[in-house]
Amino acid sequence: MRNPADIIARRAAIMLIAGALIAGAARAEPISARYDGVYMGESRPAPGLSDPSCGALALTRIDIDNGMMRAWSGEHQTVKGFVTSDGFFNADYYFPGAQGIVFEGMISEDGRLTGGVMRGRCAWLIDLAKTP
Repeated sequence: MRNPADIIARRAAIMLIAGALIAGAARAEPISARYDGVYMGESRPAPGLSDPSCGALALTRIDIDNGMMRAWSGEHQTVKGFVTSDGFFNADYYFPGAQGIVFEGMISEDGRLTGGVMRGRCAWLIDLAKTP
């Protein structure tokens, strides 16, 4: 039987690789309001891809308006990006006082937003759902 942590780590790696591959596709499709709304959920370190010292990522809510993604932590903007008509998104995640790093993924037809952020020896999985 496979170790559940290994399965999660493998899925996380596949998702992050897929995110890198779809980045070009995300730029080719038009920005769309199709996925507008508020998405809430959790962010967590990716087991097997993150150093044990990696803490939580302060990303539990994303707002999408006219295809533009935004997230805030207090007065600090943490996410800025866009969503295409196919549900792919391309954004930057901003750590306080740092340059933006790639945050990519997709939104499913049932309103599930999944993506990944990598920085140094840390990788995070973001799993949010559209609120009613």
